Amino acid sequence: MQLERTLIFRPSNVHLRHTFCSLHSQTRHGFDPAARSLSKRRDAVVAAQNTGEDLHEDTDDATRQAPAHETPPERGLASSLTRRDLMRGVIGGTIATGAPALVHGGPGTPSAEAIPITSRLPPIGQAAPGTYNIGVAAVRDPALYRLIADLACAQASIYRGFSYILRVSRGMATDQAVRSELRMHGLMPHRHVPLQVEIDRARGALQLCDAPLEKYKALAILREHNQDAFFGLLAQNLNELLPVIYTPTVGDACKNWSALMQRPQGLYVSIKDKGNVRALVRNWPADDVRIAVLTDGERILGLGDLGINGMGIPVGKAMVYTAAAASGSALPQQERVRGKEYDDIVDELIEALHERYGARLVLHWEDFNVRNSFRLLDKYVSQGVCTFNDDIQSTAAAVVGAVYGALRLAGVPPLKQQIFLFFGAGQANIGAARLLVSALADEGLAEAQAKQQIWLYDSKGLVYEGRPTGRLTPQKLEFARSASEVDRAPSGSSLLEAVQRLQPSALIGAAAKQGAFSADTIKALTQGVQDRWGRGSRPIVLALSNPSEVAECTAQQAHDWSGGRAVYASGTAFPPFQTQHGRKVPAQANNSLIFPGVGLGCIAAGAKQVTPDIMLAAAKAAAIKLTPEELEQDSILPQVDRISQVGLGVAAAVACCIKQTQQDAGASEVACLPGAKDVLANKDDLKQAEHCIAGIQYNPFSPRYV
Repeated sequence: MQLERTLIFRPSNVHLRHTFCSLHSQTRHGFDPAARSLSKRRDAVVAAQNTGEDLHEDTDDATRQAPAHETPPERGLASSLTRRDLMRGVIGGTIATGAPALVHGGPGTPSAEAIPITSRLPPIGQAAPGTYNIGVAAVRDPALYRLIADLACAQASIYRGFSYILRVSRGMATDQAVRSELRMHGLMPHRHVPLQVEIDRARGALQLCDAPLEKYKALAILREHNQDAFFGLLAQNLNELLPVIYTPTVGDACKNWSALMQRPQGLYVSIKDKGNVRALVRNWPADDVRIAVLTDGERILGLGDLGINGMGIPVGKAMVYTAAAASGSALPQQERVRGKEYDDIVDELIEALHERYGARLVLHWEDFNVRNSFRLLDKYVSQGVCTFNDDIQSTAAAVVGAVYGALRLAGVPPLKQQIFLFFGAGQANIGAARLLVSALADEGLAEAQAKQQIWLYDSKGLVYEGRPTGRLTPQKLEFARSASEVDRAPSGSSLLEAVQRLQPSALIGAAAKQGAFSADTIKALTQGVQDRWGRGSRPIVLALSNPSEVAECTAQQAHDWSGGRAVYASGTAFPPFQTQHGRKVPAQANNSLIFPGVGLGCIAAGAKQVTPDIMLAAAKAAAIKLTPEELEQDSILPQVDRISQVGLGVAAAVACCIKQTQQDAGASEVACLPGAKDVLANKDDLKQAEHCIAGIQYNPFSPRYV
């Protein structure tokens, strides 16, 4: 985020105040030509100041109107103040100190006395107050009006200085022409090297870090100084570094957020900013934001309410978006309170985001408490906002994707016959249960029939209507069974007893209760599946809780206790292990396989909303991306080091789904999407869609300077 100063003109005075923007405004395809013109204009100003010459502007400049939102200056100059005086003052760090005064005379001015222009900018490196009143009551010459604004930007470029250069720098991989254009010569060694050399250097530096949190800090610094090298390093080392920038290390980063000397950027919104949120959103330096990741920090992983320290989560999500699929245009944000005040500030934020970035901005909700997550999602979906909740919907797609992946292995019962028992009835499992209903409906089942194949088990036992203990939320009531059905497994029974009586084919845990899937429970699950579907049948075990310390069981345990029959995936990464039948690589049901592709697909197709059909397409695409080698190792989802490839496939499926189901979708980023109704049923159509969307993926090895 670059600090720039802007002159704000009003009828009776001129204020110089801080605002955040970029002199060289960067668009998705490079630098704004208008900003480049301003850079040349600044050079002319400096040259004129050095030679003592006046600056001659063309007629168009001299007659240019003031910005529409400001009061245009009146014609005529009531002072002998010259452009040379202004240049000498501003470039020297002072605004026309000692120059003749401008005389009041504009409408509404309190008097006609002269006010000397004496305000001085602080030396570079020193803190500055937020506002400077330089005492100009009415600037009447349009040419002078424009000149002052341009000179303010010239002064701003000095203050931005190294900060701006570091933001666009690729280190020694920066092209010589770019170094010249941006005056970077002398600020780094002269030699030009390929970006890969900078990536290798960064990898070497990272190897000097002992603890994961130290690696996180080093990566945060690299991201601020050389983004292409950061994302190039990440792309080449995803297995190693995804756990550093994302779970589980991001949890440690959040707990230590206030102590981090170099914090990744995010936009902070406080309840004290009510009524001023639009100004905060305007402060964000990027003009081409396509996805906004929002959190209120109230439910950070398994750590609880971390307040502003929860910013590490949306920052991490934004990194994964760029690494996996999207175009590097995600904005992390954070806000909080309760009741109407809470809703008002969230409404104001959403309106401000749409006002600046358009109605097709994709809103990604992250780590909200259950009291707000479903409510906010339903509210904005009903308003036609293009939005989704990562914990509810992306995790659901990862779970259903794992089920689709499991169906590709021999011995797993068909989807239409599966019985699902969810251990835990929070956001993740409710979201997965909802999407499974959609998946079963896609197989031809009615909604009511599909829900008969789903059971919920929370902290009070099985969820059923009229249960005397434990309040049932509206979301739990969607899947509450009748009291008569629960006679098969009384509400007070243990998880083991529920498994023995219900004989589910899939056990899905997301309750953060370590060891909940005991040896007896896994054995009972396996026995029940084999009793119902035959000796060669295999149960599905999904232990989604993370970090690993709260996982319901490990991959090795599920394998050993089921006699090698269990098909397994987890929410956190577990290491591969060797068996008598070969090497097994546990799948990770990580929503990083889903949400980047969903975001990119929505951008590519101009989505109006994120529907269950879109999430189901994402789940299917993730399973389709499994390789024969991964299936041979009992992996039921692609490995996370392939999230860029998987994200592209997910994006292609999502974009084609949007094209087919949302006839009123907005302008598409790509014009070559195939018209097939089910792109996943035809590999050629899927490849065509992927090829179309690949053009808007971020690639650190293809910089866009101009």
